[in-house]
Amino acid sequence: MNINKVMGFKNVIIGMMFPVLLNAQTDTIAIQNQEFQTFDSYKDVGYNQTLRPQFHFSSKKNWINDPNGMVYYDGEYHLYFQHNPTGIKWGNMTWGHAVSTDMIHWKQLPHAILPYGKSTIFSGSAVVDTKNVLGKQKGKNKTIAAIYTAWGNGQAGAYSTDKGRTFQLLNNGKTIVPPTGINKGERDPYIFWHEASKKWILVLWIKRAAKEGSDEDKMGKVRIYTSDNLTDWSMASDFDREWVFECMNLIELPVDGNKKHKKWVVFDAGFHYEIGDFDGKTLTTDKKTLQGDFGKGFYAAQTFNNSPDGRRVLIGWMTNSNGADEKEGMPFSGQFSFPSKLDLRTTKEGLKLYRWPIKEIENLYTKSYQFKNISLGKAVEKLDNLKAELMDVSIEFEPKDSLKLSVRGLDINYNLNSESFEYGNFKIHAPMIDGKVKLRVLVDRSSLELFANDGASVATFFAIPKADNLSVSVNGGLETKIHSLVIHELKSVWK
Repeated sequence: MNINKVMGFKNVIIGMMFPVLLNAQTDTIAIQNQEFQTFDSYKDVGYNQTLRPQFHFSSKKNWINDPNGMVYYDGEYHLYFQHNPTGIKWGNMTWGHAVSTDMIHWKQLPHAILPYGKSTIFSGSAVVDTKNVLGKQKGKNKTIAAIYTAWGNGQAGAYSTDKGRTFQLLNNGKTIVPPTGINKGERDPYIFWHEASKKWILVLWIKRAAKEGSDEDKMGKVRIYTSDNLTDWSMASDFDREWVFECMNLIELPVDGNKKHKKWVVFDAGFHYEIGDFDGKTLTTDKKTLQGDFGKGFYAAQTFNNSPDGRRVLIGWMTNSNGADEKEGMPFSGQFSFPSKLDLRTTKEGLKLYRWPIKEIENLYTKSYQFKNISLGKAVEKLDNLKAELMDVSIEFEPKDSLKLSVRGLDINYNLNSESFEYGNFKIHAPMIDGKVKLRVLVDRSSLELFANDGASVATFFAIPKADNLSVSVNGGLETKIHSLVIHELKSVWK
């Protein structure tokens, strides 16, 4: 949760109209502040604005940032998120909520967890309490448990017994993870079930104690906790790295698709990551830090807990709109990346994360164009009359010189000398493999996502295509051979 300021809220007491809860720090009565349940005002907002993403999630209105509490239960993917329910700028942090059956078509629901007492609801995660360790289950519906940073109070929790629609505060809203005392900045708990140790695991980013004149207050360490019941947490170990900064994740992935050979990946909000082993208490790695996204628009990503098919699907916050939404008079601010599957693969440089758009995108295809083994000149000719707004474009080529792929006026250049794609000032490494290079491009009304060499390198950008340009073009050296060029037009996910 990247913030510049924290807003406090006064306690609100409304007699017996709402459930009363004890504030974590005092004996005053506090409740989830219903002033921030503003969802009724969202009903008449549509999805047809100029910059409204058409196949990426955005809130009907107001500000969003970090995805939170991503979890699957009973046929639904739950996407909670940092949300300002009263405006299009950051503030009043609340958990917004949307559900989907396919991770593409989302239905936004009333805000799930509201500020209470002096706490606003910062980033966190959620799990399904399959064994009812909280003892809150009602009927056949399993409890969904969330743990988040209650800013000003520490790490707190809430639970839902109605399939994630509404939440009650756990432990009367009090802190359930004791403050470390190292720094007040600790935040963004990530929780999951560790089958081998039969324990719940909580991963928390905590700042180091700052030294005068140093930058250590900007970085920190990861503290790992264990629990039997989701409420009593014991410190297990620390994972100390200079690169780590908020919104930590710790996930297990098969290596090269082998489910009997798995490794753990730890990553932070900036999608720096390391690969190693985790025994339920201690995380060990080779200390080789890698980068998971090379663009300027990807932050605080999270994967779904309890995924029904074993996939690890990642969604991140697309940052760096530079206030474009507000300038253009949009009712919303912020969007999320297209869901993508994570894999660990063996490369010449060692193990690496690969990322690829989920296969469900194929359900959005309307028209498709496919060209095989053509010259650059022939490609220019065939693309001359193609017009589309939303696109999924894939190209595989044999570069003999530089190449420029332009999608709706957004120029992506391949630099043969550096063996990388360039968009603006950003480079996405894409060395030739058997003399060929691959690139996949997703273009929406205000975003550009690049997947090089089957997802070995990925770059995410907030980008606005030229409104009057619906074309795809390819330019470069005449000796460049295009092995495959595939263009899919996409339909909107919104009715």
